[in-house]
Amino acid sequence: MISGTRFRLDLEINQQSRLAQEIARAQSDIATGKRIQAPSDDPIASGQVAQLARTQGDEAVWTRNVQAASLLASSADTALTSVATAVDRAKELMLTAANGTTSDDNRATIAAELRDISQQISGLRTTLDSRGEPLFRAGSPLEIPVGPGVHVAPVAGRSEVFDAPIDIVATIDAAAAAAVEPNPSLRSTAVAASLSALDGAARQVANAHADQGLRAARLDKIQNQLADFSIQHEEQRSELESTDVTATVAKLQSRQLSLEAAQGIFARVNRSSLFDLLR
Repeated sequence: MISGTRFRLDLEINQQSRLAQEIARAQSDIATGKRIQAPSDDPIASGQVAQLARTQGDEAVWTRNVQAASLLASSADTALTSVATAVDRAKELMLTAANGTTSDDNRATIAAELRDISQQISGLRTTLDSRGEPLFRAGSPLEIPVGPGVHVAPVAGRSEVFDAPIDIVATIDAAAAAAVEPNPSLRSTAVAASLSALDGAARQVANAHADQGLRAARLDKIQNQLADFSIQHEEQRSELESTDVTATVAKLQSRQLSLEAAQGIFARVNRSSLFDLLR
C-alpha cells in the first residue's frame, strides 16, 4: 500500500515537473522569438534552417562583392568621362592647328597642351583604385564572384580601353608632333592623319564608356536580385523557426492552469497523515 502511494506521488511529481518544463520552454520560445532551439526540436525544419543560414551567409558575401565591384565600376566611369573630355579637347586643338593661318607660336602652345593631355590620359590609364590596385588592369580584367558560379568584371582591361585598336596616348603624342612640324606640306599631311586618328580614339573611348555603363547596369541588377533573394530567404527562415506567439501563449496558459490544478491536488493529498495513508 505504501509502495503504491509512493508510486502515485512520483507520478504526480513527474507530471508537475514536465508541465513546469513545458511552461519554461514556452516562455523561452516567446522571449527569443524562435521555436527551434536545438535540432531535435524539429529535425526537418532545423535542417532547412541550417541550409538557409548557409545560403544567407553566401549572399552576404556576394552582396559585399557586388558593392565593391560597383565602386570600381563607378571609378572607371569617372575616369572614362575624363578621358573622353580630354580626347575631345585634343581634337579641338588639332582643328585649330589645321588652320593654315595659325602661327608657329600658337602651334607650339597647342603642342604643349596636347602633351599635357597625353600625360593626363597616361595617368588615368594607370590610375589606382581604393585598394591601391590598378583600376584598368593589364592583361585580363579583374573578375569578382557575385553568385554561385557567377563572376563579373566591373572594369574592362587596360588594353581594350586605351591601347587597341588605337593607342590613345601615342595618338595624342603624334598629334603634338604634327602640330609643330616645320615643313608646311608634311605638317598638313600629319595633322590630317592625326585628326582621323583622334576620331577613331574618340569612338574607342565612347564604346568603352558605353560598355562600362552596361557593366554598371548588370551590377545594379545583380544587387537588386540579391536583395530580393535575401528578403525571400529571411521570410522562409522566419516561417520555419519563428514562434507562433498566439498559439504558444495559449499553450502556456493551458499548461499553467494544468500545473496549478496538479499542485492543488498534490497539496491536498500531502495534508493527509501517514496513518491516513495506511488506512
